[in-house]
Amino acid sequence: MFDHIKETTNVSVSKMLLSFILAPNRLTMINNKTLKSIVVEYAPIFKKYRNILDGSSEQNQISDFSLILISRIENKPELKSILGI
Repeated sequence: MFDHIKETTNVSVSKMLLSFILAPNRLTMINNKTLKSIVVEYAPIFKKYRNILDGSSEQNQISDFSLILISRIENKPELKSILGI
């Protein structure tokens, strides 16, 4: 997954972000400070994958993560603006 994201977006991800991409349901259990750091780190990747709903297993994992992240920040305009939504 590290390599796939690096190859397609030219962005390296932290182990923390990768752990949430691989297990996106964990987003529901984090505090706002951690959520903001994830949104800031994920924003460049989101811009690349925002319109991809189906594809390789890596793309599907990223899409699942994106959907859960968007629902988690629904009532947080500051975080939505960071993602550009």
